[in-house]
Amino acid sequence: MAAGVGVRGVRSVSVAAVIAAIILPIVLPVTRIPGPATLFAGKIPRGVYLQVVAHPDDDLLFMSPDLLKLLARGASSVTVYLTAGESVAGMRDTHAPGGYAADRQRGIRAAYAWIAGVRDRWRRTIVTLGRMPVEVDTLADLPRVQLVFAGLPDGGDPRADGGRGALTRLWADAGGKTCVRAFLRRAACLSHGDVVEMLRALMRAFHPTTLHILDPAPPPVGHDHPDHVAAARFATEAVPAGVGVISYRGYTIEAFPPNLNSIEREVKRKVFAIYRQHDYRIGAGRRYDTWIDRMYRRRSGETLAEGSPSSS
Repeated sequence: MAAGVGVRGVRSVSVAAVIAAIILPIVLPVTRIPGPATLFAGKIPRGVYLQVVAHPDDDLLFMSPDLLKLLARGASSVTVYLTAGESVAGMRDTHAPGGYAADRQRGIRAAYAWIAGVRDRWRRTIVTLGRMPVEVDTLADLPRVQLVFAGLPDGGDPRADGGRGALTRLWADAGGKTCVRAFLRRAACLSHGDVVEMLRALMRAFHPTTLHILDPAPPPVGHDHPDHVAAARFATEAVPAGVGVISYRGYTIEAFPPNLNSIEREVKRKVFAIYRQHDYRIGAGRRYDTWIDRMYRRRSGETLAEGSPSSS
């Protein structure tokens, strides 16, 4: 994708666009390891890769190192985060939920910039697609890397319209009677159709060749986050014919053995360490190590015991 193509395309399908032209601050990596461009050397992948996930960090934990290799090799990439990821911030502590959502965005931007091998400088555009305003952040030194923040309420937030499970409730009501206001931009009450139309507008703008999602139909064994499932199903409904779809297991990878090599683990751990500097709710528990040591793709119709391992 040529520099800026994605943002220009989004503007062409928007009802209204307000350009903020913000250069966001630089965040330096915490420690030095061999550069990802060296570890993941290879030709620039063809096509445009679109990731649709629920929360900032889903892509780092469950779609990596596949995603990290694409970014390190200079691929055109757009990642959409459907929820703000605010969870219960501000309810059990003194952290403002809006501030926490902004911190998670800063963490993701810093992680993407580091793996892409450029400065953590981004240009922000606010675009309205259908009835949904979204934030599109473009990496200044590598404009073919873009992040889209839709800002819907996190499933764990009881302050959302109707309480917890906002994204799951929207998915379940295709008829559109259920509506939820975005967490960060609360003007309109948004329905199932609004979310699908926003994703379709983005796909028309960016013309993805490959869609990455989490598992839209996780097995009954184990547990996955309901937001992961709803985000994957929304993306599946919106994707046009001809786009390749690759789905990844979420929490259920805990049932599988570690399958990443030492270089993949090292880089994935480093990238996640950059992100977690900005996420006060992430502890040092073993669960994150479990996810960092694994990545499993999901084939349609496979059982839990048939998970496919990582490959380059």
